[in-house]
Amino acid sequence: MGPVLTAMLLVVAAMVLAFLEILTPSFGLLAVGAIGTLIGAICMGFSYASWLGYTMVVSAVVLAPAYVTFLVRLLPKTPLGKRMFLSRAPDATGHGTPQAGTYDEVICRTGTAVTLLRPGGMVQIADKRLPAHAETGVIEKDTPIVVVGADSMNVIVRKADIDT
Repeated sequence: MGPVLTAMLLVVAAMVLAFLEILTPSFGLLAVGAIGTLIGAICMGFSYASWLGYTMVVSAVVLAPAYVTFLVRLLPKTPLGKRMFLSRAPDATGHGTPQAGTYDEVICRTGTAVTLLRPGGMVQIADKRLPAHAETGVIEKDTPIVVVGADSMNVIVRKADIDT
């Protein structure tokens, strides 16, 4: 086996080691092996001819990052990658509180403070008793309130103006 074939086999071995590094938790040991194998392939290229060595150096500098980027970005989208890698976590906003989906519906509505809000407590809006958070200060029990916003856990309220 000549130095050119050996160099090409070392490049393939480096690619396989880089692939295995992505798949297994080797803590960088396979990556070090891949880099060492690639350096060995470059040395084999130089032992045959300097033009082959320089070509392999340029190829390694350009193609190695492209190959690793390919592995990191495209491997999770393949059938094998979908089985191996976790997908993104779904947005679970509101799954812990049953009324969370209705909080946006009550913005600008009025109600009554069921408990003392300092700043958290409960409010009654229409037929619903909802967890609330006072926008500023303390709101006394049985005070009229208006909903000014909502987040995933509470409605945000302030004292209602009773001038009208």
